[in-house]
Amino acid sequence: MIKKVKVEQLRPGVFVDRFDSGWLNHPFLFNRKRIKDRQAIDKMKEWGVEHVYIDTDRGLDVEDGQRVREPEPESAVEIDFVDAREEPVEPSLIHVPFQEAIVEAKVVRSKARRVIHRLLDDVRGGNAIDIDEAHDLVTDMDNTVRHNKDALLLLMQVRNRDEYTFMHSVSVGALLIAFCRSMGLDGEAARTIGLGGLLHDVGKMAVPLDILNKPASLTDAEFAIIKQHALYCRDILEKMDHVPETAALIARQHHERFDGSGYPYNLKGDEISPAAQMAAIVDVFDAITADRCYHNGMDQVAALRMIYGLRGSHFNEKLVQRFIRCVGVYPPGTVVRLASGRIGVVVENTDNLLKPVVRVVYDASQDWAISARDVNLAREDPQTGDRIVGYESPHRWRIDPFKVLGVGVKLL
Repeated sequence: MIKKVKVEQLRPGVFVDRFDSGWLNHPFLFNRKRIKDRQAIDKMKEWGVEHVYIDTDRGLDVEDGQRVREPEPESAVEIDFVDAREEPVEPSLIHVPFQEAIVEAKVVRSKARRVIHRLLDDVRGGNAIDIDEAHDLVTDMDNTVRHNKDALLLLMQVRNRDEYTFMHSVSVGALLIAFCRSMGLDGEAARTIGLGGLLHDVGKMAVPLDILNKPASLTDAEFAIIKQHALYCRDILEKMDHVPETAALIARQHHERFDGSGYPYNLKGDEISPAAQMAAIVDVFDAITADRCYHNGMDQVAALRMIYGLRGSHFNEKLVQRFIRCVGVYPPGTVVRLASGRIGVVVENTDNLLKPVVRVVYDASQDWAISARDVNLAREDPQTGDRIVGYESPHRWRIDPFKVLGVGVKLL
């Protein structure tokens, strides 16, 4: 049950479903959180939060709270980083419709899985690395991104929990290529930085498997060993031919943070290469949205909120803005609610970040499924047309976004 209560009524053990304020108007990175102590409540008061919505099914109840019939969809449009309209598309980007692009993207993903498994297995076994194969892969990924970045980035989310280490490298490479292209970088730069993404975790192959695949929290000693992988990256890549310095810098510096709090060198600001600053954002985004054997990933909109909240500290603020512009305020695969009451899945972005193409599949007002239909919100009449009012949990509506989009199945 969802209830609206005063902050003064809260106590440890209550689960806050959302705040009665915009997500930028309170000091927490997430709207949803379990109250652990009185300090969290005091912090809300200091920020002027007067009411919150609590979920009594996920935490303690509060007497005299006002029962709410149904939770509102969470809003993602309060990100005030940039005009919602996209900048002009680069001439080198040739848009291919989603249904056509997804066929090409599936071929590239299949190739990527084979290449990265072979590459990382060779690194762990101390064998010679076929770097030409990696170069060839990033060229294919770049061509696919040029045709429709949303198709490839969506497909990269469809992966098994037990192949995180391998497919994370592929996803970071693809995201970096898309990031570069969205910023207008040329093909050579995009492919070089994409190669850095593909190789950014080769150092983990020098980490003992029992630590790398540990399903529980790491001890301080184990985490210290994990942190060495950036240095292992340096040592491994120095022995490889034909690895551009920019790509090597990404591998060495992708855990550095803009405020100097990262590792292994505690670099700060412009001491970190621009490509590594981009990789730091992409690496975190993919890591926190991926399902692993021991936990489910965060939804993409929540992940963007978290990264946006870390702009200027962990990450370069301007690059955070450009990254959100690249993947979209509502990334493909996001379940959204429209003003009409229809529920759908974002297929791909348009020139307006707040008006993507949405595949509607459910009518919440009537509580029944409807025939799937793609709606391009950018073409809707501004006065009478439909629009997104927020994003929804796919679990709530039992919607598998990947199945709806025809790219795979993710059990909910």
